[in-house]
Amino acid sequence: FAKMPLEKLKKLCRERAELQSGPKTDLISRLLKPRKPEVIISRIRKKQYVPKVPSANAALMVAMYLNTFPGGEGLLKDKLMTLAEETGVSSDPMDGDGGFYDGWSGVKKLQEGDPPLVSVQKRKYSLTTNPPGSSGRDVAKALHRIAHRERICQCGLDVDT
Repeated sequence: FAKMPLEKLKKLCRERAELQSGPKTDLISRLLKPRKPEVIISRIRKKQYVPKVPSANAALMVAMYLNTFPGGEGLLKDKLMTLAEETGVSSDPMDGDGGFYDGWSGVKKLQEGDPPLVSVQKRKYSLTTNPPGSSGRDVAKALHRIAHRERICQCGLDVDT
């Protein structure tokens, strides 16, 4: 990579849905990291929302992924917040620690878009399962893998990264 021209490095970063700004050393550093899962790259290219790892929304999605199943009942807010905190995937406390922002502040973003990542029925939150390949469940699985790759997930499972 070191001998490649800057424009070629930017093109490679673009293909992997990585940032294309910064000095050449930053671009090389991004290209040396493992490639993001395809579902994440696909959503980014389509300009669809994808939570960053670490973040509260990623923690909420990973908690739903680990503690619900397709067609299941979903989780109430309080239980979901507790489980999200336990994942370790959020860089900030889920309860906001007395500040303005708490981990629930961005949950609306997970329910928006086409397709949405999260659905709510009778105040219970669950991951969407459609469309296959880019559903909330698929994105959450990918975020879980990324959190393990970055060694921040505390779920205790052995995950192929």
